Amino acid sequence: MKFLLVLLFVLAIIGINSAYGYGEVSVSNFKVVNSLGEEINSPVVDQQLNLQTSLQNVSQNEVDWAYVVQVIDSSGAISDLNYATGSLVANQTLTAALSWTPHTSGTYEIQILVWDNLRDIDPLAPVSTFNMTVT
Repeated sequence: MKFLLVLLFVLAIIGINSAYGYGEVSVSNFKVVNSLGEEINSPVVDQQLNLQTSLQNVSQNEVDWAYVVQVIDSSGAISDLNYATGSLVANQTLTAALSWTPHTSGTYEIQILVWDNLRDIDPLAPVSTFNMTVT
């Protein structure tokens, strides 16, 4: 329960600070792929999925980032929350991916967040949201 309260607080802060950092990182090309990088169009229960996104530093400065992926099930509960961190030099593009294995079928909302770090959580790009059905 405390975790959910902290997460709601974090999301509220993101809303309050929504103008900070926007435009430093471009987020695009969300895909669900397998471990070989092949796109998965119809994910199934207990299949390892890699939630992959292209991150591009569109500023002229080095940017530290935290790539956060939150998976929410149809009841609104967080099914998975994972992150990776790194940095991008000016104009660099990289593909970030985090794995998730769904254990029940259903519809899920995937939220992609890119923050400056996990401490300050200033957003570098708007939240991206995608829906996925697992059979």
